[in-house]
Amino acid sequence: MLSIDRSDFTRIYSALMVPFNEDESVNFKALGQLVEREIREGVEGFYVCGSSGEGLLLSLEEREKVTEYVVKQAAGRVPIIAHCGTVRTADVIRLARHAKQCGCAAVSMIPPYYYHFSMTEITNYYMDVIRAVPDMPVIIYNIPSFTGIEFNKDNAPELLADPNIIGIKHTSKDLYNLERMADAFPEKILINGFDEQFLAALCMGAQATIGTTVNLFYPLFKGIRAAFEARDLAAGRIFQQDLNRRMETIVKVGLFPATKYGCTLKGTDCGNCRRPFSPLTDEQKRLIEQTVASPYPKELQKYI
Repeated sequence: MLSIDRSDFTRIYSALMVPFNEDESVNFKALGQLVEREIREGVEGFYVCGSSGEGLLLSLEEREKVTEYVVKQAAGRVPIIAHCGTVRTADVIRLARHAKQCGCAAVSMIPPYYYHFSMTEITNYYMDVIRAVPDMPVIIYNIPSFTGIEFNKDNAPELLADPNIIGIKHTSKDLYNLERMADAFPEKILINGFDEQFLAALCMGAQATIGTTVNLFYPLFKGIRAAFEARDLAAGRIFQQDLNRRMETIVKVGLFPATKYGCTLKGTDCGNCRRPFSPLTDEQKRLIEQTVASPYPKELQKYI
């Protein structure tokens, strides 16, 4: 029977950016600086090589090196979840085995994409990884806007019943679905994946979050959670609204390039996102500069 410490996963995780040099090679020095800055600020864990880390724009070798580097840099201070998802099962198994060897707390995978696989085939994809790495906790990455697959309690009962699948990263705006999964499978850890709905997701049963803008605004996430736990929803709304005002600009500019530039403004040169992402214009940079420099609500001091 797989044994986990649930406290490793009921946390505020940064969906870690991966800095690049001008030639698009991974800037490991900057990656280490980013990890150190975020741990210093209080970030409670890292989700590596996911959407924010441009995982699908990295080679398998790069994904392994990034994961290994972050685990070594964190040095046991916070848990690491490695995103291993891709379209080919053999590649996922390779990445999952490597993550286990590195000392990651869990692996997470998007479902296989592009070929419109059946739910039986998608289920087999996850089960093949579990059979290959049976002592590794697995977190389903539910992100239908990118994959076209929306997991729920009715279409994925075999997966949700498996003890090796400890939870779901729910990057979906369907919070009814989140609540229904929480009710049907109370032993699973439900993790919010859309920063702009963290407070609402907590109300519907989420116990943690993995977020892109945690790279920039961890105190707001900490405040949202603390206000929710104190049943001070008025304060929670203030913090969520403040985060969402920032998110509105960041999403308009481009979530990943904008967040990467925000990390540069906070002291670590992260470079640009890999092509085909476009570099930010000077006007877009000015918008992100204003967003990052904007002060937090005064009410936040009570909770951080």
